[in-house]
Parts: sequence; structure tokens; C-alpha cells
Amino acid sequence: MRTPFETESARIQDVVCATSTWDARTTLTQSSGTAFHTLSARSVELIAQPGKVGELRTCVQSALMEHLKKQRGFAGAVVLNSLKEPRLILVMSLWKAEKYASGNRWETSAAVLALISPLIDVCSKVQTYEAAMPSQMSSALLTIVNSVC
Repeated sequence: MRTPFETESARIQDVVCATSTWDARTTLTQSSGTAFHTLSARSVELIAQPGKVGELRTCVQSALMEHLKKQRGFAGAVVLNSLKEPRLILVMSLWKAEKYASGNRWETSAAVLALISPLIDVCSKVQTYEAAMPSQMSSALLTIVNSVC
């Protein structure tokens, strides 16, 4: 039985690296028995209030990223804007280890809430992932990331 699925398009709004250029490059851990290196990722979906999308994007790209750069274990972030739902902004923060990704609930910290609360209706979904990248691609990908950051 075929199950129909819907694709979702998003625009990469911003790529941010840790204070020292792609700090994770020397700490990528190789998954045991596989040809992958891993980081941990924390995905936070924010839904802007009507008419506040531009302000939320600016806040995420500036003040929120500056806050994240100061967090222990932060490796970088990718900010995505949904093309289908323009009020939806996804912040995918990358962390050196799972303990940093799940232990740092940055989206509920007082400092972050002071920044984003006036601009959002809701933080709709938060998930933590293991972000795996093939070892042979690591060098090429990190070269690309370093050129962006």
C-alpha cells in the first residue's frame, strides 16, 4: 500500500558557526563500527506572530545566535524558513556531543525567552537528533563550512 507524503520546502536563512571557526572540526566523533562522524543537533520550531516574521528572523540571526555562540559545546547552527508556512522558522543548532544538545535547553532559558517571547506565538516542536556525516565527506564538508563561516 502506498502512503502519499507531502514535501516541505524551506529556504536556508542563515548558517552560523561557533566563535572559533567550526569548533567541532577537531571533535567530530566517529560512530563505532561505521564510516560516519557525528554531531548532535537540536531542532527548535518557532512560529512568529502575524506581522512579526521579519523581526523574529532578525532576532534569530543576531541576538539569538550571539547567545548560542557563548554556550558550551556549541558547534554551529542552520536557520531555515518554511516556504509553505512563512511564519515557521526552524533553528537547527549543532553541538559537539549529545550532552550539550539535550542538556542545554536554550529555547527555555530566561535570556532567550526575553528575546523571542514578544515575537512568537509558540515554540511548536523541539527535538534532538544525531547528525551523521560520512567520514569521507567530512573533510570536503568542513572545507565548505569553513569558507562560509
